[in-house]
Amino acid sequence: MTKEHRCGYLSPKALAIALGVLVGAYVFLLGLILTLAPEAKFFWVSKELLAMLATLYPGYAATVLGSFIGLFWGFVCGAVCGAILAWLHNLALEKTCK
Repeated sequence: MTKEHRCGYLSPKALAIALGVLVGAYVFLLGLILTLAPEAKFFWVSKELLAMLATLYPGYAATVLGSFIGLFWGFVCGAVCGAILAWLHNLALEKTCK
């Protein structure tokens, strides 16, 4: 068994893809739901949240095209955060796992 398997290292590429898909899908669905039901408001859907995300993601809006733009930006942000998270996790393991 290699050190990577024994110590629980994470694959930065795999975590980047997984978080990218998860965040991208969330942002996409948020935009679509608010396109179809503009007054929808429950624990993860609101116009206020969409407005906040629109300040971070250029072109993101409660439209079909805006939802696809949000999908792109959500994937990029999720992927970058996933890769950084895996890298930091692996860095911490290098210090503790011998």
